[in-house]
Amino acid sequence: MSVRSILFTLGICFSIAVYPSYGQADLLSECYSENATNPIARAYILYKKRVWREIYLDEKQNRPCFIRGKEISKVIIDGVKKGVITPYKNDQLVEVMPMSEFLKNLLIAGEEDPSKATDHEFFPSEISTLSLVENVIFNKITSKKEYDIESIQLIIPGSKNPPTHLDHPIATFKYKDLLAYFSTLPFEAVCWYNMSNTAETLTWMDAFSLRLFGSKIVKIENLDDANLDELYQNINSDGEGVDLSQKIATKIDLEYEYFLSDY
Repeated sequence: MSVRSILFTLGICFSIAVYPSYGQADLLSECYSENATNPIARAYILYKKRVWREIYLDEKQNRPCFIRGKEISKVIIDGVKKGVITPYKNDQLVEVMPMSEFLKNLLIAGEEDPSKATDHEFFPSEISTLSLVENVIFNKITSKKEYDIESIQLIIPGSKNPPTHLDHPIATFKYKDLLAYFSTLPFEAVCWYNMSNTAETLTWMDAFSLRLFGSKIVKIENLDDANLDELYQNINSDGEGVDLSQKIATKIDLEYEYFLSDY
């Protein structure tokens, strides 16, 4: 262990000794979030940002978990219908969605009257967008950036949702609930297929942990709760707003770890 690491560890110990909790819970020693899948004490976090990403399952990079008949959306929906996964109304993960509302969200709206539902559900292949919410954390102890996924939302993209052609959210799920459910299923049901070498086929849990999926950052926590397009759409008319959004994504995924590793 380096001298700097030893001094840093001693500093944490000294801080805890000098500033006792006086009978109250020591917040610094607690996990930063009750929905964390990779619990980290607040005292060990140098930097944290809450990030929203969209994963487009029909893109080539993400197709390994969207094989026809074995779509990740199908497996999640089946889990809800069996009563082993709890759906939530949004990514706050507080308000549970009633089963009746969940089933209604799966129904295709009538072509003539959008308020009138048909008896048919969307096919799993039509539920092709995942909205992923995670915390990007720089861990003081390991001096590494860590991704801690909190929730996943199933979305039917507007292109597959006539007649409104608006994105249609189905429900949101705690990622740790999904991990627990996936771990009970046969390997073949949760395969992230490696088409180049099927001997190296992984599970969805492994693939998400290894960041094998492709995604687009659509929002980073901010005071206005606005997505990146809303924040930068009016900067100018030559497309700089789009460039700025991409630059922010690059900072989140690449640059922060490089600069913060010195600390």
